[in-house]
Amino acid sequence: MQDIHRNDLISMYEEAFVLSKGFNKNTYEEAFKDLFDRQREPLKLILLAIREFREEEREEFLKELADVVPNYVNGKLSKVEGKRKRENAVIDYNLAFVSFFIPLILYSRDKEMEELADCTVESWNRLIAVTMKVGKATFEEINGGFRRRLCYVTTAVCRSLEKPDECYELRTLREYRDNYLSMSPGGRDTIREYYNIAPTIVKRIDKLRDSDRVYREIWENYLSPCISLIEEGKMEACRKVYTKMVRDLEEEYLFQ
Repeated sequence: MQDIHRNDLISMYEEAFVLSKGFNKNTYEEAFKDLFDRQREPLKLILLAIREFREEEREEFLKELADVVPNYVNGKLSKVEGKRKRENAVIDYNLAFVSFFIPLILYSRDKEMEELADCTVESWNRLIAVTMKVGKATFEEINGGFRRRLCYVTTAVCRSLEKPDECYELRTLREYRDNYLSMSPGGRDTIREYYNIAPTIVKRIDKLRDSDRVYREIWENYLSPCISLIEEGKMEACRKVYTKMVRDLEEEYLFQ
């Protein structure tokens, strides 16, 4: 693999990392499209390089490309001292990866680039340091989620319980997230982590035969108590339940 492709991929990720620090529903679309415009030519060159290989050789080249950014991040993480600092760094690296870098690779909709995205996600999830596994999402999926103010797990639970799309419970938890949690110390980190892991959790629950039972338990153990606490004005108590939900679901459906 030519060093130019390696350097281009790392440069893309570094820029994605900077942009992810301001990951925001109001600026995401413009920030992403500006990033794509800047990286359009390097992406095109990578696509052409992939197409130069015969089918039987392409897989190996894709694997080489796919390892570039995960290996780069692994090197960065190896220099972070302290468990808590490393966990925070993983959240930041994951956010850049899923919110900008992978959507950037997928944006052209070429099948070769989708194969590269799949291989890169697989390589990323093999990293021992990256304990929170990720899936892939397109720009359209992420931006669409922002436009609908999507709350993945809560939406899935309400759908399972046959509640309407804009039910009271969803509105209450969204308002809590946007008006209290996001303004609290460390709240944005919790929200970022949630956005990172929730789509994968929902996909895994949906594949279970007893998914309705799982969603009902999430409702009974976490969401319903959260709503009651919000109604009582006990915002910090709600935060503890909300954070516990994120941790428990992470442990159950990502670390298995």
